[in-house]
Amino acid sequence: MNTKFRIAAIAGVACVVGVGAVTAGSVLASGPAVSASSAVTVLADPGEVPCTAEDIDITVTKDLSPPGEYEEFLIKYSAATPETSCTLQGPPIKAGLFTEAGPVPGVVVESDDGMGDPVLVEGSMFGISRISQTTSDPANPVIPASIELTLPGVPAGQDSREVGAWPAGEPVKGSSLYATQITQSAAG
Repeated sequence: MNTKFRIAAIAGVACVVGVGAVTAGSVLASGPAVSASSAVTVLADPGEVPCTAEDIDITVTKDLSPPGEYEEFLIKYSAATPETSCTLQGPPIKAGLFTEAGPVPGVVVESDDGMGDPVLVEGSMFGISRISQTTSDPANPVIPASIELTLPGVPAGQDSREVGAWPAGEPVKGSSLYATQITQSAAG
């Protein structure tokens, strides 16, 4: 379908309410009604404009899920203004952790190599990526104050650098962290 749509689960009913291309088989449900926990895939329209730093606000939170082998921090990519409508595709690039004095020493953030699916950033639609660290690694004594990263797919000559506050008092563990692809999410 070339028409833009957004899928929302409202009171157990799937509603088409605008923006994002819906493809055959993209709405999955296990029963006669779609619940808020049903899997919904919304793909950004390939004609959407790539996001720039002016379009995006990032926030970082610690994932509160019980850690297993890895602990994660979530990076949320949300619209900077109500008028924002753009896409991100791929992982954050050149991510680094910083204190007020400079880079956190001895820590490298690697990124996934793939491109992933386009992610629509608009209204209640946003992107999520994760920074993973090995739970059993020792904590770095230097606590980050911020993360800096480059948004993927920004056209040359446009601002692509984002800065966000790191969760207060949260150390990083080990010397090698991993940034995942940006994936689609929505407020609900």
